[in-house]
Amino acid sequence: MDEARRARVAVSVVFAVCGAAFASWAARVPAAQTKLGLSAGELALGLFGLAAGSVVALLAAGPLITKIGSRRGVLFGATVLCAGLPLAALAPDLPLFVAALVVLGVGNSLLDVSMNAHAARVEQVYERPIFAGFHAFWNIGGLAGSGVAALMETWRVPIEVHFPVAGAALLVVAVFAASRFLPGADRGQGSAAFALPGKALIPLGVIAFCGFVAEGTVNDWSAVYLRDVTTATPAVASLGYFAFSITMIAVRTVADRVVARVGVVPFMHVATGITVAGFALIVAVPVPVVAVIGFAVVGLGLSGMVPLAWSAAGRKQPDAPGRAIAAVAACGYLGFLTGPVLIGALAGGIGLHWTLAVVGALVVTVSFLAPTMRAAAPAGHR
Repeated sequence: MDEARRARVAVSVVFAVCGAAFASWAARVPAAQTKLGLSAGELALGLFGLAAGSVVALLAAGPLITKIGSRRGVLFGATVLCAGLPLAALAPDLPLFVAALVVLGVGNSLLDVSMNAHAARVEQVYERPIFAGFHAFWNIGGLAGSGVAALMETWRVPIEVHFPVAGAALLVVAVFAASRFLPGADRGQGSAAFALPGKALIPLGVIAFCGFVAEGTVNDWSAVYLRDVTTATPAVASLGYFAFSITMIAVRTVADRVVARVGVVPFMHVATGITVAGFALIVAVPVPVVAVIGFAVVGLGLSGMVPLAWSAAGRKQPDAPGRAIAAVAACGYLGFLTGPVLIGALAGGIGLHWTLAVVGALVVTVSFLAPTMRAAAPAGHR
């Protein structure tokens, strides 16, 4: 069991590295735009490169990890992700900037699927739910990465210095952590075909899609909603996502123990109800303070949805959890990447206020699909 505990800590550290690396980039997008003198359209082209790299890597990640094993997948993904940071900072023009963001997207997806695949292996050894706790460390790493980035911005440290140093430091941490993974889980599973969700995984893919649409909506539109609909000040408008993140972390640190006690299906029913209630509060009372509380409530509900869907996917195909997780993750990231865009288009027609109500209604789908997770429940679930 000592090996399992060591591996659990190591995987948690890798989750934090992934969150910190991506947050380092996200927090300093304006600095990258200013450095290259990019217009909004040119920046959007770069961000499309990031999304394209993420999607392509997700489609390839399952077969790759099934072939080489999750530990090598983590090493490969972390190397590519951490290399993408300095490449983005040092790119001298738009084409190379887009190429650098493709690299960043590829590395993020490869690392994401690899570390989740190994997390599934560790959870198998524990024979009780521990998956949500890993995702809490992604959020913790994200807050740390964005906090350091804010300091770098305050101290006027250019991204040409910040990103190479951050990338190198995070890679060293990831490599050390990967050396503590479960040794038996490092072997590959032979060749693998292209990964698409099979019949048993489709409901989990839909759950991940709904969860990521809701999460992406809060990420990209909470500040806009608070500013434009509730007329909050810029400082208050930034608190929506902060409150959402804090409650996500808080619940993910205890969600595994709650699931072990009450069962995954009741947990998902309650989580869905809380999420819908949060969106209802935001829509019903468009007042800054109440809306911020509403976004915090949404974080409480959403916190466990995606981790539990990915955990269930790994248990559906225990011999190749990376392939199963990649298939479900592809559905989830489809929602994360396209959801906010669709939300923007819908907001142009019916307004952002009622668009958030539509997102809340979409989340209700999760409650209907929750029973599909029961057959995949490991020891410790009821």
